[in-house]
Amino acid sequence: MKKNLLLITAGLLVATTSQAQWAQQPFTFAKPSNVSFYIDAIDANTAWVSSTGAFSGEGANQVARTFNGGQNWTVLTVPGVNPATQNIQAISAISATTAWVVTLDAVGGRILKTTDGGATWAQQSTAGMFSQPDSWPNTIYFFNANDGVVMGDPDVAGGSMEIYYTSNGGTTWTRAANVPVGTSGEYGSVLPPAVVGNSIWFANDEGDIFRSANKGVTWSVTRGVAADAIENIAFRDEQNGLALISSSSSTNHLLYRTTNGGATWSPLPYTGPLHGISLDNVPGTSNYVSVGADFGNGDAGSSFSRDNGQTWIQIENSINHLLMDAASPTAVWSGALGVNAAGDVVGLGVNKLTSTVLPTRAATLVLGASLSPNPSTTGQFRVQWAGAAHTGSATLTVTDALGREVQRRSLDATRSSETGLDLSQEKAGLYHVKLESVAGVSHLRAQVL
Repeated sequence: MKKNLLLITAGLLVATTSQAQWAQQPFTFAKPSNVSFYIDAIDANTAWVSSTGAFSGEGANQVARTFNGGQNWTVLTVPGVNPATQNIQAISAISATTAWVVTLDAVGGRILKTTDGGATWAQQSTAGMFSQPDSWPNTIYFFNANDGVVMGDPDVAGGSMEIYYTSNGGTTWTRAANVPVGTSGEYGSVLPPAVVGNSIWFANDEGDIFRSANKGVTWSVTRGVAADAIENIAFRDEQNGLALISSSSSTNHLLYRTTNGGATWSPLPYTGPLHGISLDNVPGTSNYVSVGADFGNGDAGSSFSRDNGQTWIQIENSINHLLMDAASPTAVWSGALGVNAAGDVVGLGVNKLTSTVLPTRAATLVLGASLSPNPSTTGQFRVQWAGAAHTGSATLTVTDALGREVQRRSLDATRSSETGLDLSQEKAGLYHVKLESVAGVSHLRAQVL
């Protein structure tokens, strides 16, 4: 039997404290237990949301959209999708008018497209797509108006994932050939794929990660990235990405990093509050954002990282979030949920990030930081900065003349205005020292004699 969404509803705690960092934008689907699932943020004004009945065991046949940044949301029913036996698995949109959904039926599924803002929907999938007893579509993504890909589980035992791609907006679909088989018994993830440029990545439930560098036409797989299901993948460019395995019993989530487009992955030790429900890169920046919900594990809240996932800085720690999507630093939405008096999960619409912690341009150059002595014959330096220049969590990074990172550590710039830097084990030469905080970044040059 196809697995349901890997979320646990028991023990959900509802935040009652107002958090200025996120603004709740309320709307409700026809069934109160249906919550916002996939979010596709297009720009500062436009976003689409699909509903899911995963928390109630029911189906869902509605989507919501906004054309004014979330000031108003319109809930629409997708015709022909019967919530008694069907569910909207995923949504992908490219504009205020054009979007696609993939549905999960009692057997198989369908692809539906709208070109009029959700007023009407037309089926695009053929009778042969997702037609086998083991066919289960998981996710759909469109790179632009023409190129898209839809991914599902293996349709025969021991076979490869059922993946189709299109280059004409979904008018016709071609099954991807020679898709490699992952670990035996695999299912594909029902969570959103990661996409940068022409590349797309998704995970299975066996710790493998699939990648296509040509919009879904051909695929490769990296097996054994982790020993458990990978819930979230996010890339900041076509080489650098993160993969997350969330803990259902604590906030000690597992994080993996790649620097070669997903060919290889390594466990990434990190500091700070990484959350386990959803992870995304903010387009146009090197920032990652994570959000979580308290399903009895204390994981409510949100955070961001500016150093490729090594350090996470808290935004807030009391809002319950579902899946998230970011179009820019000023267009980040997550699903919102709560519980009613009977203890049942209910949808609350979405949350929109209103905090200014994510830069909308390059980090501000902060002056006044210094290194001494410089040059240093011992490799020992004293890094100092003005108290008003850097506050809160900060990251000190050192790279050599070839750009190779030789040292990185986190510090609290509020408690002190200086720190020691030990390069005594490094070769003589010039080193770039970067001190980065919410306020901006200081660039320094250290010389070891």
